Amino acid sequence: MPARKTKGKSAADTERKVRAEELAAADSAAAAATIETAAGAVDASRGEDEAASAAAFSAFSDDAARRGARDAAEGAATLSMAEQVATGGELAAALSSDEFRRGMELAGIAGQVQVAAELLQGARQATLAAFLSHTSHQLHVLAVDALRRATEGAIAAHGAEHLAGELAALGLSEMGEGRDEYATAEALGAASAEMAASAVRSAAAGAAELAAAKAMGGMAEALASDGADRSVRARRADQGRFGKAAAAVTPRAPKPATRAASKRAPRNPDKPKT
Repeated sequence: MPARKTKGKSAADTERKVRAEELAAADSAAAAATIETAAGAVDASRGEDEAASAAAFSAFSDDAARRGARDAAEGAATLSMAEQVATGGELAAALSSDEFRRGMELAGIAGQVQVAAELLQGARQATLAAFLSHTSHQLHVLAVDALRRATEGAIAAHGAEHLAGELAALGLSEMGEGRDEYATAEALGAASAEMAASAVRSAAAGAAELAAAKAMGGMAEALASDGADRSVRARRADQGRFGKAAAAVTPRAPKPATRAASKRAPRNPDKPKT
């Protein structure tokens, strides 16, 4: 009998120990599921933020590319205008040189004709002298006009040259700004691609962590349910053992005396001594 009690008590202790281990494992699994759920939510949220940032950087990249194309086009147009102005300045300079040379020639001829008119005036050729003097005056007027145009042309040529230089500098600056905008667009595009890839990685990690959390939650529920079943079985087993022990300890009621015993004949009285 003592051996049987020890064996039953050992089995009950083992059952309780297993139940406690299962409940502890269920608590650990539930805690791990909570941690994984939080981590999955954080990664999923990070993935959404990174995807939004990637979209924003992509939009910035497109804007920078458009600005770069606009600046490059404006720079090319300005350089073309600078070339045209420079060509006009060169033409004005050439015309100015021709006008200056022609004016100087006319001025020389006018002086020579005037000298001839003065000589004829001394030779008593008044009519011819007057004609030559009038012709000299006309040539002088044409010479002065030619020299005036030459001067204006030179000024225009110088201004055109200066303007062409400024336009060329402006065009090169705009072209440089266009290249910078293109470089910015490429950098933003690379950043957008990197953020998009990071968003995919974060979303995948979040999904995996949420799936792991769900699996751990299911395992925790299963362990908790198994522990509860073991607890119920253990209580039932304890109740059964306690009942048997109580039955063994309770004294049995005495059996009632039989009717035959109650009708047993009385002992013979002692005989009188003779």
